[in-house]
Amino acid sequence: MRWLLVLVVLGGCSIFMRSIERPTADVRGVSVSSAGYTGVTGQLRFDVSNPNPIGVPLQGIDWELSIGGTRAVTGTVELSQTIPAKGVAPVVTSLTIAARDAIEVGTALARGSRDYQLKAKLRFSTAIGPLAVEVAHHGQLDGAAGIERLLGAR
Repeated sequence: MRWLLVLVVLGGCSIFMRSIERPTADVRGVSVSSAGYTGVTGQLRFDVSNPNPIGVPLQGIDWELSIGGTRAVTGTVELSQTIPAKGVAPVVTSLTIAARDAIEVGTALARGSRDYQLKAKLRFSTAIGPLAVEVAHHGQLDGAAGIERLLGAR
C-alpha cells in the first residue's frame, strides 16, 4: 500500500517537473475612436497564447505600449478568463493616451521612429498560488501604411 502511495505522489509530481513554457502576448491592433485636446481614446487588442498542455486561469494583465521608445499608454485589465491548453485567448481593452503623451509619440514618429513595443505582466491564478509572467512583443512599422495600421486608420 505504501508503494502505491509513493507511485501516485511521484506521478503527480511529474506534472510539475515538466518544463512550463512562457505564455506570449501578440498585438492584433490598436484603434483610435476619438482624438481631441485632452488626448486620444481607442482600443488595444492582443492575443494571449498558452503553449502548455493545461489550461490556465488568467486573472489580469498590466501592460504598457511604447511607440518610438516613448511610452504611449499603460493600463490594467482585470479578467476572469481561462486560456485553453495550447490555445489563444483574445483580450480587448480600452486605452487613453493623454495629450502630453500623444504629442511625444507624434514627435517620435515625425523623427522617423517606427518601432513599437508591448510589455505586459500576465497575472494567473493557479492551484499553487498566484503566478506572474512578464512578456514583451515588439515590431517595426512600415512607413505611413504601418502607422495607419497601428492606429487603425483606413
